[in-house]
Amino acid sequence: MDKLYEELFRSMNQFRKLKFSEMFPEVCKTDYFVLCTIMDKGENGQITISELAARAKMLPPAISRTLKGLEERGYVERNVNKNDRRNTYVELTEAGRQLTEEARQTMSDFGKSVMSQVDEADMKRLISYLDNIYHIAEKEIEARKGQGRRKEREHE
Repeated sequence: MDKLYEELFRSMNQFRKLKFSEMFPEVCKTDYFVLCTIMDKGENGQITISELAARAKMLPPAISRTLKGLEERGYVERNVNKNDRRNTYVELTEAGRQLTEEARQTMSDFGKSVMSQVDEADMKRLISYLDNIYHIAEKEIEARKGQGRRKEREHE
C-alpha cells in the first residue's frame, strides 16, 4: 500500500511541474489567479483587499506584494474608499482586463486541446476518484490536527 500511496502523490505532484507560465510571459500563476479573482468578484469592478485575500486564500502580505507588482506593470489600480478610509479597493485597468481575458482564452484553448485527447468517461471517473480522495484526505488531516504536538509533549 505504501508504494501505491507514493505513486498516487507522485502522479498528482507532477502537475505542479507543468510550466503554465511559459504560456503567459507577462504574469506568474499567482498574478493570473489574483487577476481572475478580481475580475470575477469585483463589485462594480472593484474588490476590497481583505475580500480579495479571503477569496484567493492568501495572506494579506502576499496579496499586497502581488498587487504591488501588478500595479507597477499597469494591470491593477488601488483606490481608497472615500467614505471609509480603512478600505482600499482594487480594480483591473483596461490593460489588466485585456490580459486576463487573453490568458483565460489561452487556458481554455489549452484545456480543450488536452481534454480532446482523453476519453470523456475516463476523465469523469478520474475527477470523481480524485474528489473522493481529496475529501477523505481532508477529513484525515482534520482528525490528525495537533497529534504531532501531543506526541512531542508526551516525550518531554
